[in-house]
Amino acid sequence: QLAVVEYQCFYQQDFADASFASCRGVRLPATGGYAIDTMCGRYGARLCTTQRWLDFQGDKNNGLAPLQIDFQLIPNGTRPG
Repeated sequence: QLAVVEYQCFYQQDFADASFASCRGVRLPATGGYAIDTMCGRYGARLCTTQRWLDFQGDKNNGLAPLQIDFQLIPNGTRPG
């Protein structure tokens, strides 16, 4: 049997940065803390970057991702090679 256990996902830098920015200031009502604290693993909100955020989201060991996702940021206006 065949199964997908890992894949690569290519995002243009602008799209990834805008997605990250849309989450960065969101606060959790229950705690008053930033949602990004829980979405960036060990880096927390203060040290989180777009790549660190995506790396945590795609880490199968985070207890949330169903499989390993390798997010690759590509320069704006280009395509994966």
